[in-house]
Amino acid sequence: MNAAALLKVVNFYGRFTPSFTVIGYRARGLPGRPRYPGLAGKRIVISGASAGIGASMALAAAENGAEVIAIGRNREALDDLIAQCAGPGRIEADICDLSLAAETRALAERLCARGNVDALVNNVGILDHRYSETEEGIARMYAVNILNPFILTETLIACGALKPWSAIINMASGGLYNAPQNLVYMKQKPEGFSGVAGYATHKRAQIVLTNDWAARGFAAYTMHPGWVDTPGVQRSLPKFRKILHPILRNGAQGADTALWLIENQPDPVDGALWFDRKPRPAHAYARTRQPLASDADVIAMLKADAGL
Repeated sequence: MNAAALLKVVNFYGRFTPSFTVIGYRARGLPGRPRYPGLAGKRIVISGASAGIGASMALAAAENGAEVIAIGRNREALDDLIAQCAGPGRIEADICDLSLAAETRALAERLCARGNVDALVNNVGILDHRYSETEEGIARMYAVNILNPFILTETLIACGALKPWSAIINMASGGLYNAPQNLVYMKQKPEGFSGVAGYATHKRAQIVLTNDWAARGFAAYTMHPGWVDTPGVQRSLPKFRKILHPILRNGAQGADTALWLIENQPDPVDGALWFDRKPRPAHAYARTRQPLASDADVIAMLKADAGL
């Protein structure tokens, strides 16, 4: 590693480690075992709930009396999650591959048939280092991270399952600090593929959608869970995890702000990234502040690809 690269690494870890790890969580006085009594009786839909932050969120919500619909591909993992639930709420599984628009629309139809959804957490997300497509011919990261969550949310709004008082939570990441708002990396091709740039672009696009849904009357938020030890981190960022494993947050700490937002529904803040229960700037570097695509451009692309 040359001197410039080493300095970049040192600056990165020096800047974010005290805040994004469990060190920051504890320093801000957040509870070790938080309670959310206001979730009792709420119906909460959580995608990517078979492991990691999603699973921790589902268990905590159910422990506080919520009815949780846990979405994932792995039936065995979701059955295990249900077995861990001790109530007083409950967890139900709904099997869906959110990389596929057809399955996402079928899921949305099932949820619409059940009635009101008090909160939707778009938690599913992936970071791939090699390009791949779904069987529908869509870039896989684009489909999972932004397109199909958009389809799911818009369908639930259209059918009336999501009401103006419903909460919509987009689970973002500090990874969005790496890119300005753009269309170039939204749906990439194999040539020149960058998983890191795509992931950052998708997560930043979540803020565009959050702003739009909030403007339409929903309690919509994009949140950053901090650096959490999840299966996704273990798979996609093994070196990062090896360095920071002792101080990464656990799933419950990563889920805390999402559940707090659902319970308290503070006024949405345009362009904010909610982190540790407060709205914070969505930019860490000056180079990302100037968007390379407008909000309207981002939404138009998603609507066109979603057929909306």
